Amino acid sequence: MNFLSHYYFERYSHNPELVLGCILPDLIKNADRHVNVLPQKYEDRFGNNPKLQHIYHGWMRHVEADRYFHGSSFFYDHTHQLRILLAPLVETTVIRPSFLSHIALELLLDHLLLHHKWVHESDFYEYLAAADRDVTDRFLKLCDVPDTTFFFTYFNSFMRAQYMASYREFGQITNAMIAICRRLWDVQLDGDRCSRITEVITNYAMKLDDEFPLIFEEIQSKLS
Repeated sequence: MNFLSHYYFERYSHNPELVLGCILPDLIKNADRHVNVLPQKYEDRFGNNPKLQHIYHGWMRHVEADRYFHGSSFFYDHTHQLRILLAPLVETTVIRPSFLSHIALELLLDHLLLHHKWVHESDFYEYLAAADRDVTDRFLKLCDVPDTTFFFTYFNSFMRAQYMASYREFGQITNAMIAICRRLWDVQLDGDRCSRITEVITNYAMKLDDEFPLIFEEIQSKLS
């Protein structure tokens, strides 16, 4: 699941550290995909500090939400269908259609949450801005990340860009999909391919519109 989909489960928490924790695994992965943080190995280091515990709790809820999502028939069925539609559009490129379909589904879920006003990006960014950075730094160092500069450099950029609102536009979702692929591969797609990808995801969003609430309800019931 992507940022706003994870935030959906914590949107009423009124707890900035919990919200940060629930997206922290993906923030770190985006900041440096080679850094592997496993807080569950260091749970005893967080003591009774409530903010450290909230970050940890958010992190573990992220892990659980992803586990339920990626193991669901919803995920399997829709990534399979998207793969069939998207594969011809990335033929002769190094992009794996299975990876592209995975990204497309997750970004479309964020789009639908925004479209139906189930989440508001302004609230999301306000929570993140209110999270205690000193405690976040301490959390990462307790997890054996000695130098956190890479993370805060990325996080500052993430907060300045505030690009979540752009997921309301299908063309921006296509741009995000390609940008994510570029983290793994040196790839360029021409305007025609990009337009055809946008057409596919626009049409697929209509298919998802009736079905997407069910996966959030299912995961929410398991997290609760």
